[in-house]
Amino acid sequence: MYRLLIVDDEPVIVNGLVQLFRENDQFELDVCKAYSAKEAIEIAKKMKLDILVSDIRMPQKSGLQLMDEILYYWPLCRVIFLTGYSEFDYVHEAIRKNVDNYILKTEGIDPIFEAVREATNKLDTENRRRIQEEQAKLHFEIAEPLLRSELVDRVLNGEPIHKLLSEPRYEGLNFHIAADRAAFYLIGRIECKEDGNTRTLIASVQRAFRNYLPASFACEPAVMEEMPIWLLQPGEELLARFQNPESAGELNWNGITVYMRGILELIQNECEELLGASVSFGISGNLNGRWDTARQQFETLRSMLRGRALLDQKMVIVDIEKKNMHEEALYERGRMQQDEMKLFVIDQIHRYILEHLSGDLSLTAIAEEVHFNPSYLSRYYKQMTGHNLLEYIQTKRLEGALHLMRETNLKLNEIAARVGFDSHSYFTTFFKKKMGISPQEYRNAGMSSIVGRQTSQ
Repeated sequence: MYRLLIVDDEPVIVNGLVQLFRENDQFELDVCKAYSAKEAIEIAKKMKLDILVSDIRMPQKSGLQLMDEILYYWPLCRVIFLTGYSEFDYVHEAIRKNVDNYILKTEGIDPIFEAVREATNKLDTENRRRIQEEQAKLHFEIAEPLLRSELVDRVLNGEPIHKLLSEPRYEGLNFHIAADRAAFYLIGRIECKEDGNTRTLIASVQRAFRNYLPASFACEPAVMEEMPIWLLQPGEELLARFQNPESAGELNWNGITVYMRGILELIQNECEELLGASVSFGISGNLNGRWDTARQQFETLRSMLRGRALLDQKMVIVDIEKKNMHEEALYERGRMQQDEMKLFVIDQIHRYILEHLSGDLSLTAIAEEVHFNPSYLSRYYKQMTGHNLLEYIQTKRLEGALHLMRETNLKLNEIAARVGFDSHSYFTTFFKKKMGISPQEYRNAGMSSIVGRQTSQ
C-alpha cells in the first residue's frame, strides 16, 4: 500500500481531495493531509511517503521548496503539483526538477486521479526493477569486512570504543562511527517461511537495509549471535533538522527514532515480499556518553524480540526508550499464553483508538503504540478480529458522535472535531452515509422525541 500526502493551504481543497481519494475504490492508498508546508515536513519526519500532491504556491514555503524537503527524507517519492496559475517560471522550474505532473486546479479531479495512477504505476515499475536486481544478487554472498564486524561485535560486548579505535589492530581502518557523537544500533530478528541458509538470508536482509538507508546515516553492519546488527550515526545535517525548536541545541532523539521506524517499515515490506521473511527490529538508545551500556541494551532488545516471537508476533519494531516494564513482564514465557497476548494487543489497539478519537489515528501512530510494522498491523488486526481496522475506527467515531449528540449541547462542528473530523462537511457526508440522515436531522429527531415524551406526560 502506498502513502499519499495531500498539501494545500486551503483546507477545503485538502479535505475535498482526501474525501474523493478515500471514496475511490480504484486506489489502495493510505491518504494523509497537511494544511502547510511546515506540517507536511513534520509528517515526512514520522512516516515514509510515496506520492506528494501539493499546491505549488503556498505561504512561507512554495511547493518547489517543500518538494526538496520531502525528497531529502524520501528520495523515491513521486511529486505532483497543483496550481491555480499557469505561470511559465513555475512550470519551467517544476519540469527542471523532474516533477511527475503539473495540473491546473481548474482541470478538475480526473486529471489528478490519472496523475496519481501514473505515479503508482511508476512506483510499481521501480519496485519490480529493484526486486529483480535483488533476486539476481541472491546468488552471490557478500563477504563482510572481518575487522569491521569484529570491531562492532566488541563494541556491543561492552568494550570502550575510544580504546578499541586506538588499537594497532584497527589502525588505518576507515571506521564510519565517531565515538563522541550521537549514535545508536539496531538488531534484527529474521523468521523465514522456509528453511534456508542463515548466512545468505542475513546477507540479503543487510543488502535491503543498505539499499534503503539514506546517506544521512553512517553505518557499520555486523552479525552477532546469528543476528544482523547495524551501528548507526546520524549526520550533522540530519541532527540539525531534529533539534527541538523550543530549546536551542537540544536534540529531539525521539524524532530520530520515529524517522528510523519509517525506514525500517520499507525494509520489512521488501524482505517479506522478496525473501518471504518476517524481519523484526530492536532500536537502542543514544550511545553518546553511554557506550558502556551497549551490551546491556543488546540483551534487553534481544529478550524483547524473543518474547514477541514466542507470542507469534511478526514484523515488530521495538524501541528500548519506550519499553514498558509492566508490559514486558507479560511477555515472559509462562506469564501469558498466546491467545491471551493476542487479546491483550487487540485491547491495546482499541484503547489507543478510544483515547485518541480526536487525534492521530493513522496506521503509523497505532503501530508505534503496539510496536508493529504499520502494514503488518492492518493484516494482524484483520486476522485476529475478522474486521478491517479502518472500519473499527469509523464505527467508534460514529458511536462517539452519537453519544455527544445525545448527551451534550455541543455544536455539530465541535462534535465533528472531537471525533476526528477536521472538516464539518466531510463529517456530514460520513454521518449521512452511515445513518441515512444528516447530523442535524438526527439531532432534530432526538429533540422531537424528547418533547413528545414530555407532552405525553
